Amino acid sequence: MRLASAPYLTLAIGEQEMNTAIEGILDALLRHRKNPACLRIAIAGGTGSGKSVICDLICKGLLPCLTTVVALDRFFKPADQLPKYYSAYHQNDQPDFNTPDSLMVERMVTYCRDLPATDIVIFDGHLALYYPAMRELMDIKCFVDVDLAEMLERRTERNLLARYGGDRENILAYNRECVIPRHEEFIQPTQAFANIVIRNNRSDTAERDALIGVLCKNIRSQLTEPCDDVPAAHPAKD
Repeated sequence: MRLASAPYLTLAIGEQEMNTAIEGILDALLRHRKNPACLRIAIAGGTGSGKSVICDLICKGLLPCLTTVVALDRFFKPADQLPKYYSAYHQNDQPDFNTPDSLMVERMVTYCRDLPATDIVIFDGHLALYYPAMRELMDIKCFVDVDLAEMLERRTERNLLARYGGDRENILAYNRECVIPRHEEFIQPTQAFANIVIRNNRSDTAERDALIGVLCKNIRSQLTEPCDDVPAAHPAKD
């Protein structure tokens, strides 16, 4: 799914064609940058899709540019203000972290718009491409695409390891009752707004790394000002 008017790229081409395509996409996008002092990149995708891994790979690939990563999870509403969904498993209302009104949108937009400029800022969040006001800030919009079964498997194992969300049955119930329907309704459709779709199944690793390598090389070469020799990415401060 994509907007016909948006520059768009997937992995289903060879490396030379990929390089040529990315050069064309970035040339068009960077000529119309929202803020000449700072390149802004969105990384969207479902929970468990590997957005943080993709951010880390991009940050390393963009060295020596100074890259700041803003995790949009920081803008979740307080627990008592989160929207609810009815859980048949628990037989009561449960907090919903996967719907657009689970975030403090106005505060998020203001923070991201007014963030002090570094060479590059990456906005990492499952709904990063959902809100028009957020999309308006972005120069490059990426969506991390993973098959639903693999994404849910990753989410389940991650949460079990972190001891977050209860036991396996609780996590599977949340996946079934909340994650899947919200992903299909709110998150997956935002792939349509992406300039670049990064496939991130286990079987896509080599192609994913090649795409990110070409993307980073072209960003570095097309930035108006050369990046200083500075440390790797760092998270934005509150």
